[in-house]
Amino acid sequence: MLPAKLKRIFANPENRDLLLNSALAFVVRIFGALAGFIATFFIARTLGAEESGLYFLAFSLLTILAAVSRVGMDNTLIRFVGSGPEQGLSVLLKGIVVSAAVSSFAAAVVFFLADFLSRSVFDKPTVAPVLRFISVGIVGLSLLTLAANALQGLRRVTSSIFTLNIAVNLGLVVAVVFFPVNQAVSLAGVYAGASLVVGLLGVVLCLVFQPPQSGVQVAWGVVWKSCLPLWAVVIMSQLVQWSGQFIAGAYVSSDLVAQLAVAQRTAMLASFVLIAVNLVVAPRFAALHRQGSKAGMQRLAINSVKLISLMALPVVGVMLVFPAFLMGLFGEGFGGGARLLQILAVGQFVNAMTGSVGYLLMMSGHERDMRNVTLISGTLALSLTWVLTVYFGATGNAVGTAVAVATQNLLAVYFVKKRLGFNTLAVWR
Repeated sequence: MLPAKLKRIFANPENRDLLLNSALAFVVRIFGALAGFIATFFIARTLGAEESGLYFLAFSLLTILAAVSRVGMDNTLIRFVGSGPEQGLSVLLKGIVVSAAVSSFAAAVVFFLADFLSRSVFDKPTVAPVLRFISVGIVGLSLLTLAANALQGLRRVTSSIFTLNIAVNLGLVVAVVFFPVNQAVSLAGVYAGASLVVGLLGVVLCLVFQPPQSGVQVAWGVVWKSCLPLWAVVIMSQLVQWSGQFIAGAYVSSDLVAQLAVAQRTAMLASFVLIAVNLVVAPRFAALHRQGSKAGMQRLAINSVKLISLMALPVVGVMLVFPAFLMGLFGEGFGGGARLLQILAVGQFVNAMTGSVGYLLMMSGHERDMRNVTLISGTLALSLTWVLTVYFGATGNAVGTAVAVATQNLLAVYFVKKRLGFNTLAVWR
């Protein structure tokens, strides 16, 4: 019975294409996830809980400011390049110009206000030099994210993952293993330099892979109409993921910030299958929407959810059963974060099992709905995580983050049902 059903699945060209391309993306994404995990592993073991906590705190601020600096251009690039590569060059160049200007301003603000931020916001004076050194990385992370998303739209999955997830993490691992980089300040400088280099190389790759007929100009008004709603989406999504560490920096010690950071980066392995599948399906959603094929979008969405859930379940199971062992791998001072890992893993599993609902909305012209979803979940992340951190410390922080992550994706499921007419959780159909 089961083999016959599998034969029918593989007999369908759409299913076969999705499975093969997702398998390729999954394999490459494994290397990307491993690169991030290994980088976190070596940073934690080399720097220790105190110093790595300072680095992760500075990195959480950098991540949020880089998201602000991209002005929503990253998902706009996937949509326009995915639906018609000939117009991608025009949108990419506009995105680079805007993002470079805004991120440079943000980097300057962090550099010159590092002392104020360290004393008045985080109450950790020792984080000031780390903020100064890592500030330039705001520009680098903005550029490499734009380049990676343009490559995703061009269906250059390997190049996209290498640019976004592997290259910089590889540089960090080399730095802490082979060079005397054992302080947060020096590691922050390495990240800033590596992200700038990778960002510029990513832009070059985009220019190389653009099709010869890439001459269609997209008006600024059209770009702004798409990216401005998506700007709020990106900012609030980043707040959902990273504001917990940002808030923790103001209320708990640096070693607990490090535990939260390591637990969250480990828990995110539960949803890396989703990220891998997103690389394949996002530009296809855009193309199917352009063709007016709602049935095709539904088939692609449901099949991808089945694949994601199947692959994510064992990963989450290991985190729930062996959390102390996993956290203990990062060295002394991290084993106490076992409960944090369990809590955050549950939130990431909900993220995975809902499927590519965010991209479904954004690639089908419902950017405003996704904006509303992230405004609600982002506000929830900030308020709930702040209150729970004040009263329950690091454990409350993890609960607030997990609830916010789950809320964002479940709300997106609701809007997909409302706008597109199908439920991505109805995988039995």
